[in-house]
Amino acid sequence: MWIKVLGAILFGLILVVLVMDLLVVDSVYDSTGRTIENAIDAGIIRSGIVTDAQQGLVQLEQNTLRSATREAFIQSLGLNAAMENPVMKSSSFELHLMYDSGDVPWIDVVFRTHVSFALPGVSYPVTVHRNIPYESIYK
Repeated sequence: MWIKVLGAILFGLILVVLVMDLLVVDSVYDSTGRTIENAIDAGIIRSGIVTDAQQGLVQLEQNTLRSATREAFIQSLGLNAAMENPVMKSSSFELHLMYDSGDVPWIDVVFRTHVSFALPGVSYPVTVHRNIPYESIYK
């Protein structure tokens, strides 16, 4: 009888730990996605070069965009220089600036990390991808 009770308690504890880990993974995914979008906005503001103010033409300088977005992202999430914190490890941040056939720039960001919370030695891979157009022509 006591073995069944102890087994039920152990099973319950394992279940609680797994649910807590899943909640942390979901929270990291959501907060990282919002942070990427805000960091892209900050990068656009810092890297925009006004080529024709009267027509509203703004071009983005790719290297400045990449470094400014990465810097804003790291600062917002409270990551260290290696892009890690107590929950996120082995992270990578990739930003690409591409132009479509209509000369509209698309900012493509992929952030990969491994989330580890309650179970030591167990990590969950998380990939957050954002592909955002930047339409800067206005009249």
